[in-house]
Amino acid sequence: MAMLCSAYGMRLDSSFPIAGMPATGPQDTGLPVLTLGLADPAETAAHWKRSGGQEQWRGRLGDGLDLVIEKTAGEEVLFSYGERAAYLLHEEMTHLDCAPVSEGLDWQRTLISKVIPAISVMRGYEALHAAAVESPQGVVAVMAPSGAGKSTLAAELMSRGWPLFADDVLVLADTNGSVLAHPGSAHMNVAEPLPAPLEHEVLGESIAILAGERWMSARSVSTGPRPVRALCLLERADGLELTAEILPSGPLLLAPYMLGLSTDAGRQRSRFDVYADLMESCTLVRLTAAPEHRPPELGDLLERVLAATPHALAGEAL
Repeated sequence: MAMLCSAYGMRLDSSFPIAGMPATGPQDTGLPVLTLGLADPAETAAHWKRSGGQEQWRGRLGDGLDLVIEKTAGEEVLFSYGERAAYLLHEEMTHLDCAPVSEGLDWQRTLISKVIPAISVMRGYEALHAAAVESPQGVVAVMAPSGAGKSTLAAELMSRGWPLFADDVLVLADTNGSVLAHPGSAHMNVAEPLPAPLEHEVLGESIAILAGERWMSARSVSTGPRPVRALCLLERADGLELTAEILPSGPLLLAPYMLGLSTDAGRQRSRFDVYADLMESCTLVRLTAAPEHRPPELGDLLERVLAATPHALAGEAL
């Protein structure tokens, strides 16, 4: 059954069903198209062996498996998810062959949360490692090191009626100095169990428990590009007080969360320009908390910050 939807700044045309995604979801016909199809793992491996790709990046995912990105001189790209799946992006970057080796939904979660966002960046978008929701004034993105609770804070804001915008990767596009964020898919990964008083049923429908996390399809999601209202740098550690501070605008603080493989100097300059334009139109907030501070406390503080920011100054504590 074919599936059509928009996610990560692209129109996805899939020949197979993706768990947790409606057969026909929100679409933007003006977006670049990525066609998804199934392929035989043995044939994909044989094709890649003949191509002679070189490793570009390797990272350990939360489930303990490596995601490896390789590239040929002819611009084909192979994503390898442990021994469980391979994803071959053809040189025109409009068709992705998905070759799952094992049964289960792990390969689909990796496809949605890692592979497709990486292709968005390869096709010219910029991206931040962040969880994001849509507030009435625009997108609010939370950035933090792994395990610090950015997804839990996003879930808390969703429980207050703010739709999911992106679970782990926020895709950005700059047009004539105006930066818009493109929503991800309806999928999200949340802690299992969730800290009280959050409830899975309020957030959406559970798909599966994978590597100790609950993979879900959110009940309420954003449906189109939006301006970014605020970027929140979340810091959690023992002994920290619950505080919020407006930071001076500048892209350097975002550097640890910028995604992208390119070492091309031109691409690096354009990337900096996107983030410089972004900082001209949104508020940068540092939010600190200790592990014992509960999600509602963080949510209350962040809401107060957003209400006050039209008059807040950089360096002002709130």
